[in-house]
Amino acid sequence: MPKQIRVPVEEARALCEEAYRRRGVPAVDAVRAVDQFILCDLFGIHTHGTRRLGNYIGRIECGGINPAPDIRIVSRMPAAAVVHGDGGLGTVVAARAIEDGIVRAKANGIAYVGCIDSNHFGANASYGWTAAQAGLICLSGSNGTPTIPPTGGKSSVVGNNPIGYAAPRADGPPFLFDVALSVGSRGKMRRAKDLGEPIPDGWAIDADGFPTTDAGKALDGFLLAIGGHKGYGLALGTEILSALLSGGAFGPEINHQFKQPDQPSRVSHYFLLIDPEATIGRAAFEDRMRAYCDWIKSSPPADPAHPVRVPGEGSAANHVRNSAEGLPMDEAEYARLRGLADGTLKGEVPEA
Repeated sequence: MPKQIRVPVEEARALCEEAYRRRGVPAVDAVRAVDQFILCDLFGIHTHGTRRLGNYIGRIECGGINPAPDIRIVSRMPAAAVVHGDGGLGTVVAARAIEDGIVRAKANGIAYVGCIDSNHFGANASYGWTAAQAGLICLSGSNGTPTIPPTGGKSSVVGNNPIGYAAPRADGPPFLFDVALSVGSRGKMRRAKDLGEPIPDGWAIDADGFPTTDAGKALDGFLLAIGGHKGYGLALGTEILSALLSGGAFGPEINHQFKQPDQPSRVSHYFLLIDPEATIGRAAFEDRMRAYCDWIKSSPPADPAHPVRVPGEGSAANHVRNSAEGLPMDEAEYARLRGLADGTLKGEVPEA
């Protein structure tokens, strides 16, 4: 097993930025993109942190991601805009959207910013954190390649579309909730297949639409949404807000980031930002959040060793520890990061 190490945050940041600049990403965009990686690793969301760098760079190298896009922001009204990503890094497109949305929400009390012609944008939590730090509530999401069937169906019609919620707290870390909408991931199914192990019941259906615990049949079939028809409906709602409302691509119009790595994914994202100052006022909202979170946390835990927490508190605790001790990664990951930065290694495109 590779040895686990801790890499100083600023070293990891510098390596990732250098790797991007070496592939033609402008310096200011490299900073935006790496901010998302670093936040995810600080939160402990390592699946969307620096270990994603090789995949994103692999797609830049094969032409699927535009390293220096002409990102345009089109607005018909003060409180709404659409960001045209020009096939750029999704983390950069989304960062531009959040920056613009914060300004609009502060000026108008509320703002909607949709993003089109983008690529994988990482984790909702990083953008929710940014909005909450600015004192705003944030609802966000993204569509993706269809992987989930409709309730009662046996063909993929909607992506594993993540949803996110964030809200500021005056006396605690921001409320952060970020979740994809499938019960299990294809990555976990591939691992089960490699180990010859079954997957839990309720994760997937086979190609004929019947429940299966066989990982191989699940990979040839379809992911199931959390909560059955409820998760399916949430996934559709996310696509409406991200793609349909912004004029972006949906369903069959989206390219698969792994099966078609040399093509822009054309995915869409959305951010809905609300300034509490526009409703009951920032101070009054903070008082309500304080009372609400205190009430939740006063709930008696099933296990006294694990007190009840509000979403976001675990990520915030990880943030504090990882900021002080460095980002956890194994030696192989660190070596790959250095190789991507100095150009001795190329990126990769993982198995679909």
